[in-house]
Amino acid sequence: MSHKALQTDSGQMETIVQGENSMKPELLTKGDAAITAHEENVRARAYELYEVRGRADGHAEEDWLQAEGEVAGSNERKAVRTSTSRSL
Repeated sequence: MSHKALQTDSGQMETIVQGENSMKPELLTKGDAAITAHEENVRARAYELYEVRGRADGHAEEDWLQAEGEVAGSNERKAVRTSTSRSL
């Protein structure tokens, strides 16, 4: 296990114990990077939906699922455009 020092708002130092299974950026593969980029796109879109709703709580799962669908649809459209342009 590793320990990480973190400064809090009060200026005190806290130690956080990180488990052995925590993801380390240097261990990510290219596939993991793609998953991470996808998840970040979903998170960003879900947050946009939350803000559009007026930051009303209680809709996190709904926002997440809608964001996943929108991001997946966006990725599919990009793939179709790429394959269509290659065949020309």
